[in-house]
Amino acid sequence: MKIKIAYILIGLLTTLSLTTSCLKNDNEYYYSGETSITSFSLGTLKVWKMGTDKYGRDSIYYDTIPMAKYPFTIDQLNRRIVNRDSLPVGTDISKVIVHIEADSEYILYGKISKEGEEATDTTWTNKDSLNFEIAPDHSLKFKVLSYSGIMGEPYTVKVNVHQQEPDSLQWAEDETALRHEFQSGSLSKQKAICIQNTIYIFGVQENGNSIIESISVNENGIPEKAWSQIAIPQHTNTYSATLWNDNIYFLADNQLYELNEENAYNVSQYNPSDFTLAQILGAVTTSSTSKLYGYTTDNEFVECVVDENGSRWIKTNEQAISLPNVQQRFSSVNIPLSYNSNISRTVIMGYNSSAIDGTGVVAYKLTNDQTWTAYNYANSDSLTAPNIEDGTLIYYDKKLYTFGGKNTSKDYQTYESPFSAIYCSTDNGLTWNRTIRYFKFPKGDNSFTSKYEEGTEREGCYSCTIDKNNFIWLIWHNGYMSRGRVNRLGFLPKWP
Repeated sequence: MKIKIAYILIGLLTTLSLTTSCLKNDNEYYYSGETSITSFSLGTLKVWKMGTDKYGRDSIYYDTIPMAKYPFTIDQLNRRIVNRDSLPVGTDISKVIVHIEADSEYILYGKISKEGEEATDTTWTNKDSLNFEIAPDHSLKFKVLSYSGIMGEPYTVKVNVHQQEPDSLQWAEDETALRHEFQSGSLSKQKAICIQNTIYIFGVQENGNSIIESISVNENGIPEKAWSQIAIPQHTNTYSATLWNDNIYFLADNQLYELNEENAYNVSQYNPSDFTLAQILGAVTTSSTSKLYGYTTDNEFVECVVDENGSRWIKTNEQAISLPNVQQRFSSVNIPLSYNSNISRTVIMGYNSSAIDGTGVVAYKLTNDQTWTAYNYANSDSLTAPNIEDGTLIYYDKKLYTFGGKNTSKDYQTYESPFSAIYCSTDNGLTWNRTIRYFKFPKGDNSFTSKYEEGTEREGCYSCTIDKNNFIWLIWHNGYMSRGRVNRLGFLPKWP
């Protein structure tokens, strides 16, 4: 690069000359050779956004947002400066005002006037408008000239801008790698469970036999190989499959089984002897205890407790509550309490086929509660739970979401079709709202409605699970998969 610093040097030497001429001969003064940038921040920038005009048409507009709160990390060892937290999507970085503090007020930067042009060292002032847009990798070089005349090593300053809307749910566009068919043919009454990087699908074949299909996926959300079969008892209750302490438990002929690490099944050590289980409602583990929730053939609620005292089954004194029909499709999730690691909330949601007002069924239980509690939407003025046939409940990004088949709720008649909407609750299932802007299913050729309707001859012809990399997996009746993730949950940390 060409260096145009003559005026800076003349000014610096003049200052030194005038200063030293006033000094006494018996004194010696030294001028700093430090060339570090100690602080870097941005001013106010334009952010382009997509909205709608008064006629409901798509419209682009911009807002001006102060960027000083986006911190820049200064790596003094490698001379790199970067914002780890990227600027919002649509931020205009072609006219950037920056604020710099350094060991000297003489700062130069590599000015680039047009894309592909060689950078030219130029004196920086706090009023300069810098163009990071045309710079390679959105980065410019900055150097500090010390008071002793030493030119410091250059800093690479990079401005990161999100290329995706952080809160948007992004679904895989190219599904070629996700099109692996089940070896068992079309499966109904599906229940999906993910352990580490392996997805297990409990399902029922067209001949009525129960089976498990499993597949491994990598951290980028790509299946590493095709589906493989795992044998289980033919009378397995596939909806009973539950993950508990990193093991899968399920019921077959009302006996409790577990799947070991070799994918072989055996009768569980926790199989009760005093009663017969009809269904497993869920499982939860906290810092002090671990519980498996069950429902007996005598319509009693039970739980297997594992703690420092060993393991034991106990019956809980339940009041008369309305629970989902647990012999049909239902969903169970756990919500940890942020203020107490010893307590977790288990939430159950299912379809209410007898509901006059079309309200779904949601019940919950804290680990320290003695009973289950069902929300009474009939006496509530809030938005009630959607009543979704073949529905799924997930806990994702610290919120509850539900979706699935036909919605029979009066509150949501416009979105009756399967997979036409997603509903969200931020208060543990008490109130619900339809997601509008960011959390949506794809439309058009990749519509999930058509994928779902291909297998709706039988109940439960799809399933859903979430892996450790925050991918949401939808597995359809034939084994084809759809993968989605909120962009923000997949962002990698920025250098350094």
